[in-house]
Amino acid sequence: MTDNKKIGVLTLHRSNNYGAMLQAYALSKFLCELGYEPFIVNYHMESASVRTYLTQPLVFLAKVAGKSALSWNFIRSKVSDWKGKSSEGEFTRIFEKFREEHLRITKQVYNYESLKSDPPEAYAFVVGSDQVWAADFVFSSPVFLLGFVGKDVKKISYAASFGKAELERYLQPVFKIHITDFDAVSVREKSGVDLIRNLANFDATHVVDPTLLLTDYSEIIDYSLVPEGEYMFSYRLGQSEELTRWMNETLDAIGASESLPHYVVSTNSAKSTITSGEALQPTPGQLLGLIERANLFATNSFHGTVFALLLRTRFLTFARDSASDKQNLRLTELLSTLGMDDRYCAPVLGQSEVLEKSAAPCRFDKAFETLADRRDASAAFIEHALQE
Repeated sequence: MTDNKKIGVLTLHRSNNYGAMLQAYALSKFLCELGYEPFIVNYHMESASVRTYLTQPLVFLAKVAGKSALSWNFIRSKVSDWKGKSSEGEFTRIFEKFREEHLRITKQVYNYESLKSDPPEAYAFVVGSDQVWAADFVFSSPVFLLGFVGKDVKKISYAASFGKAELERYLQPVFKIHITDFDAVSVREKSGVDLIRNLANFDATHVVDPTLLLTDYSEIIDYSLVPEGEYMFSYRLGQSEELTRWMNETLDAIGASESLPHYVVSTNSAKSTITSGEALQPTPGQLLGLIERANLFATNSFHGTVFALLLRTRFLTFARDSASDKQNLRLTELLSTLGMDDRYCAPVLGQSEVLEKSAAPCRFDKAFETLADRRDASAAFIEHALQE
C-alpha cells in the first residue's frame, strides 16, 4: 500500500540559479508544514535526439526560426553564454551544499524511461514551479507533464510556468494529451490560465509562486556577507547586451546620486558582461540577507522581486528582455497584481525617470493585504488537491 504522505516533486532543482533553489526549498518546506513527506525526483532531462529532429523536420525548422539562429545577435548571445558558463563552476559548490542541506533529493538519478518503468513510490506527484513547461523541456520528454505517472497516483501542477503567453504550435498536441490527465492544475501566471483553457478546454487555477507561500525564511537567511553601512545591491540574470548596458549605467547613476556603494551578484552568462559594482558570490541564504539589509535592491529577476517584497526592501525591477510577453510577463503580472507597477522599469527607460522611481517609497502595506489573500487561496488549492 502506498504511503499517503510521500509527495514526489518534479522541478528544475539542478540549475545553479538562486530562484530555482529557493522555489524548490519553499515548495518542499510548505508541503512539510502540511504534514507530507516531499522528495524531489532527481530527474536529468534528456536532450532532444537527432532522430527526434529528423523524424520531425518541421519542428526543427520552427525552433530555428523562433530563435533567429542565423542572426548575429543570436550568435553573439551564445558566445556570451559560453563565456559565462566557463565561470559557472564557481557557483556549483554553493548550490550543491544548499541542495545537500535543505532539499531531499532521490539518490537514484532518473530519465524518462526509468521513471516510466520504475517510478519512485508516492501518493502524488507535483510538478512546479518555475518554467517547467517551457518549450525545450516539453519537447525533450513528457516528464514535466507527468507522463510517467500511473492512473492510480495523483497528478498535480503547482505554479507551473510556460515562461511566455503562447505555446509553440508544434508542442500543443503533446501538451493537450497529457494535461487532461491531471487531477488539478495551477499556473503561476494569469496568461497560463487562458492558454490551458484555449488549448485543452481545461480549467487551471492562478496561484502564487511557492516562495510566496512561506512567510518565514529565518531557517536559511544569513547576514554574514552584509557590508557595513548603507549600500545598493543588485541581482541580475542574463540578458541582451543592450539591456545589460542600460541597467548597469542606470545603477551607476543611482549609486552616484545616493552615494551608495554597489554590490552585485550575477550567475552564468550574465557574469561575463558585468561592468558595474563589486561582484559577490553568496549562498542562497546570504543572498536573502543582502537583499533584506540593502538600502536599495535592483533586479531583473522574478524571484529577486519576490524576495524584495517579502523582505520589505526598497527595490526596482528592471526589464529582462525587450518583449512584453516573454521574460517580462511574470515580472509585470506580479507587480500589477500587488499594485506595485511603479517599481517596474520598462526597457531602456530614461535615467531621470528611473531615479524618480527609485526615490519614491514602496507601498508594501497594500501589497501585503493582496498577497495575504492570494497566499490563502493558493494554499487552499494545494491542500484541497492533495486531499481530494
